Amino acid sequence: MKPAYLRKGSSHRQTMTNYYRTQSRFYDATRWVFLYGRERLVEQVDIRPGERVLEIGCGTGTNFEAIQSRLQNGGELIGIDCSAPMLRKAQERVRQNGWTNVRLLDLEYGKETITRGRADVVLFSYSLSMITEWQMALACAHSELWPGGRIGVLDFCKRANSSKWFVEWLAINHVQADRPYEDTLHRLFNEQTHLRCDAWAGLWSFYLFVGHR
Repeated sequence: MKPAYLRKGSSHRQTMTNYYRTQSRFYDATRWVFLYGRERLVEQVDIRPGERVLEIGCGTGTNFEAIQSRLQNGGELIGIDCSAPMLRKAQERVRQNGWTNVRLLDLEYGKETITRGRADVVLFSYSLSMITEWQMALACAHSELWPGGRIGVLDFCKRANSSKWFVEWLAINHVQADRPYEDTLHRLFNEQTHLRCDAWAGLWSFYLFVGHR
């Protein structure tokens, strides 16, 4: 029998809440081992002071400090996640840093826009592969952005030399690495940067995509 945190719930929200109820306790201490490129993502998407940034699947707010250094504590940072345990960690991070330009929303992204087309940047950092309705989420992100607004996506991908074991392990942990994310990103957005990298001698692979509407 699977442990409770690996079982699927009656909804995506419930599945993510179950999973991160335990994982949130040690998430920040462990994920650096295999979630590579997050600072590079923030750098490549070129966030500017005063902009409005949405991070979809913000988790514990690991990327907030890098984003805030670009915003210079101005503009607005909206963190969205459907896992209450992770958002509690993010809220604690916001409080400890005294950030007043951060708004956290507990919801499943993709049904409607948050800013009604007035966002400058939308980020998915190792979150798109955990969203069941990922195509709807990307379509929503497209509608979220001003003309010329940027999207940045960093996530796992499956390559010919990827370890079958690691891809299967990701799937058990509610991460789907073998969907055509990059094809959809190219269809919806104008590419600025697209990188594919191998980690740990090809044990797994990840991609970084930055584009604009």
